[in-house]
Amino acid sequence: MGRQWHTRWLSGWICLILIACGASGTPLTSESVRDVTAAPSVTPDRAPDTQPTLPSTGVSTLSSSSAAPATTSGFSIRFYGFHNSDHEAPDSDRIKIPLGNINSNGELTSSRPVNVSGDMTLEFWMKANPGDNDAPNCDGWYYGNIIIDRDIFGNGDYGDYGVAICDGKLVVGFSVGSDDRLLKGHVTVTDGQWHHVAVTRANSGLVRLYIDGQLDNEMPGPSGRIDYRLNRSTSYPNSDPYLVLGAEKHDYPGSRYYNGWLDDMRLSNVVRYSGSFSRPTAPHTLDSNTIALYRFDEGSGTTINDSTPGNQSPGELKPRTGGADHWSSDTPFNANGVLLTPRAYIPFIVRS
Repeated sequence: MGRQWHTRWLSGWICLILIACGASGTPLTSESVRDVTAAPSVTPDRAPDTQPTLPSTGVSTLSSSSAAPATTSGFSIRFYGFHNSDHEAPDSDRIKIPLGNINSNGELTSSRPVNVSGDMTLEFWMKANPGDNDAPNCDGWYYGNIIIDRDIFGNGDYGDYGVAICDGKLVVGFSVGSDDRLLKGHVTVTDGQWHHVAVTRANSGLVRLYIDGQLDNEMPGPSGRIDYRLNRSTSYPNSDPYLVLGAEKHDYPGSRYYNGWLDDMRLSNVVRYSGSFSRPTAPHTLDSNTIALYRFDEGSGTTINDSTPGNQSPGELKPRTGGADHWSSDTPFNANGVLLTPRAYIPFIVRS
């Protein structure tokens, strides 16, 4: 007697289940299983200051015209924690962004949009491994492992600010004249994970620090404008009129520098958040209140593009000596936001 084959379909004709796709067919990230609601922009206490964009004609030669901004999220910037004791060349292992046109005397003769004045929001992604940033608890951001440095040597003049790591936590400082205030965070960020950081500062002086969308701490800071004053004379022409990322801009003896990754930094001329918000799961959007946006997706070279229209506030990577690679494929969007692999369950044949 011959063997007979019988076909059984389980659970209907064809059951195709895509694990990694939502109802709309859009891939879900590991973060998007939560309720992710875009945080609304907050109307500032007053109209934001607008900075005219003027052509660069002096010593600063970075083009502000038509460099094509990156559109992907494939790279981040890796800093290595330069110390003076490492015998590194000064002015290395950092990104330098001119605040405007700089003449031969080191005076800022015109402002680019990055020279923000009143209301502002500074946002970026960071990742730092345990033990790589050694600054202890500190009473000034300039004593920490410095991530963002828009300092002026000496008193703050119109104003200055900075962000650093002290004792594994973020600190944020703002100064106007001799009024120098420090906000200390409570959340440990040196845990080897990507964290979204947002610092808001109102013209009234109120400063807030958010980690992964949650309010970490706040303080009443100095009020009024904080931009770099035009035509200001300086003894530090190679550092004062710049926004510097990853290092202490003056290479002051004993300073500490950031050892870690930085990605997708956005500077806005409004206070974007008035309370906790959902942790972002995608690169920052470009809108009318964005005055500078650095994707760090160039992947090679030393040019740092600003993704705002016209590439208005570009910067330059100053590599560490010895051939260190500052371009990393480790980003918050392919590390914390890995797409789950779609899987299909197909009907199968049961033999009897």
